[in-house]
Amino acid sequence: MHKTDILIRPLKPSDIADIMQLHRELGWNPAFKADGSTLKQRLEALITGENALLLVAELKGKVVGYIHGEIVTYLLFAGREMLVSELFVRENVRGRGVGKALLSTIESEAVNQKCFRISVLNSRERESYKRGFYPSLGYEERTHTANFTKRLDWG
Repeated sequence: MHKTDILIRPLKPSDIADIMQLHRELGWNPAFKADGSTLKQRLEALITGENALLLVAELKGKVVGYIHGEIVTYLLFAGREMLVSELFVRENVRGRGVGKALLSTIESEAVNQKCFRISVLNSRERESYKRGFYPSLGYEERTHTANFTKRLDWG
C-alpha cells in the first residue's frame, strides 16, 4: 500500500455508522448505551464542534480508521495544545501507514491552528503502545507528569 492510497478527510455524518462499527470491533466503552446512541450523539455534536477535529482514513472507499483531536487552551502556557484522545485503525490494516497518515494530518492542522504542541493519550495496554508506534514518529513519553483521572457519576 502506498500513502497515496489512503485518503484522509473530515468525518461526515454519513461516516458515523462506520465509526460505530469500528467501536463495536474494538469493544464498546461501558458508558455507551448498547444501541450506540451515546456514541452517535457525541459524534454528531463533535462534527460541528469549534475546537474538535475528527478525521477519517479511507482505503478503497471504505473507512478504516479515525482520529479525534481537541484544541485545549491552558492558562499556564503561551499557546494552545492539540490533544489527540483517540486514534483507531481497523486491525486488518494496521501497520500499513493509516495511523501515521491520520496523525500527520492532525499535526498539520495543529500547526495551522497555532498549537504549540500536540499530545496523545495512549493506554500502556494497547498494542500501539507496546510496539512503540508514537515514539517511532517522534513522540516522547512523559516521565515527569502523572495523568490522574477520577470517574464522576452524573447519572
